[in-house]
Amino acid sequence: MKITRVALEFILEASKGAHPREFIGMLRAEDGTITETLIIPGSTFEECRSSILTYMVPIDLSLVGSVHSHPGPPRPSRADLEFFRRMGKFHIIVGYPYTPQSVAAFNSDGSPAALELSND
Repeated sequence: MKITRVALEFILEASKGAHPREFIGMLRAEDGTITETLIIPGSTFEECRSSILTYMVPIDLSLVGSVHSHPGPPRPSRADLEFFRRMGKFHIIVGYPYTPQSVAAFNSDGSPAALELSND
């Protein structure tokens, strides 16, 4: 999967702004490139977890998965893996210090996935 520079910068800044709480959103993609992060109404950003009210996620075929931050390393927790299985095919975790080097991508089964910056 690819991501635009603007979309990645938004994710990094939102993650930094939420620290030490976790940031969460849904990823929108066009033609295999992530272009936007949707903040779902009722989402909670807490110190050890973040959550989305899944019934508030719009029915939108361009949503490909989720993004959230961790105040530590970008490794999925057990709860993250369960969420990944239910909420799309592609997921991003951004770890502290919220730089491009601290971004990790995963498939819905929790296996590592490739994420590359698009030329857009």
